[in-house]
Amino acid sequence: MLINLLMAISIANAQDFKQIQTGQPAPFDGTLLRPEAMAVIITKNEAEVEMCKADAEHAQTEQKINCDLDKKKLQYDLELYTKTNELLMSEKEKELQKAYDLLKKQSVNHTPLWIGIGFTAGLATSIGSIYLYNQTKD
Repeated sequence: MLINLLMAISIANAQDFKQIQTGQPAPFDGTLLRPEAMAVIITKNEAEVEMCKADAEHAQTEQKINCDLDKKKLQYDLELYTKTNELLMSEKEKELQKAYDLLKKQSVNHTPLWIGIGFTAGLATSIGSIYLYNQTKD
């Protein structure tokens, strides 16, 4: 189509023409065109130029619409992924807190209990030793 357009432009812009009457010899080698044919060529040329402009505008508009659509889709996806990520992080924090609380409940500090048991065992051993000593002394 571009080649046709260029050829039509070159024909329409040709400077080598001369009005001749029927039966007169042509003053140059080439193609002779009637004024109606020149008008058709010029009109077709102008129509093709306008069609090219319209096609370019249509393609540009279509590309802009697709770009805007892609941009909106990407923004929506970003918002969706951000919200999903925030919800997941919140749930993970809750799970970690539950696990920490459960672990905290399970690992009770038994040190005072063992100190008490040791003191009681030591006291019982001392009293038992004193009792046995007094029993063997008599």
